Amino acid sequence: MASNTSIRRLAILPFFITLVIFVVGLAWGLPFVTSFVAPTTSWILKALTIRSGSSLYGVLSWVIPVLLWPPFALFLLYMLWIITRLFASPLYSLLAERVLIASGSLKDEKFHMFTWVRVSLRMAIVSIIRTFTFAIVGFLLFVLSFIPGVGIVTSVCFMCIVTSDICDYAFEAMQWKLRRRIDFLRSHFGFVLGFSAMLAVVFLIPGLNFFLLPASVVGATDAVRKLAASDASNERIAS
Repeated sequence: MASNTSIRRLAILPFFITLVIFVVGLAWGLPFVTSFVAPTTSWILKALTIRSGSSLYGVLSWVIPVLLWPPFALFLLYMLWIITRLFASPLYSLLAERVLIASGSLKDEKFHMFTWVRVSLRMAIVSIIRTFTFAIVGFLLFVLSFIPGVGIVTSVCFMCIVTSDICDYAFEAMQWKLRRRIDFLRSHFGFVLGFSAMLAVVFLIPGLNFFLLPASVVGATDAVRKLAASDASNERIAS
């Protein structure tokens, strides 16, 4: 984005869409999410049948809210990402395509209205299906996060889903079939975990997440391109 003016300009609109959604979502969502921490803590302490006033009760009443806050916050950010991708998905797809064209991995073909409409409709349908699927999976992970000790695992799963979704813009631009996409994510699971860790850290830094989403699409597309080229080279050497 820093070296290519056209890609930087193309990222401006999805940036503002993301900015509006996150500002409104955080302003409304953070107080809403925070209001659930105290009653959830009380429910957990009551379920554990720990006597009120005991030293263990005092410790857990402080520890449990600390453990609950990250899953609650990540779930809110995850839902905002779902809403963002619903509105900005076509722009992110175009951004990924431009990155591949700029790097020489994809040919810059002439614009055809019929092809553009067909691809846009297909992407819109896929985007809606994936959005609702991710929303359901996210809700299930959120429920599982209430199980003691599972919160960290669900948080990692949240971010891995976001990473795979970001990479999917590059997969779509390269017209990969579902099987190849799954194989790529499985064979490069280390990359998925590393990228997810980066997203988790930056998502928790207020303000940076506004810049992260367009930049993450660009970065993930470039990384997928390089990894795919490396895989193809290794296959040629092996053959």
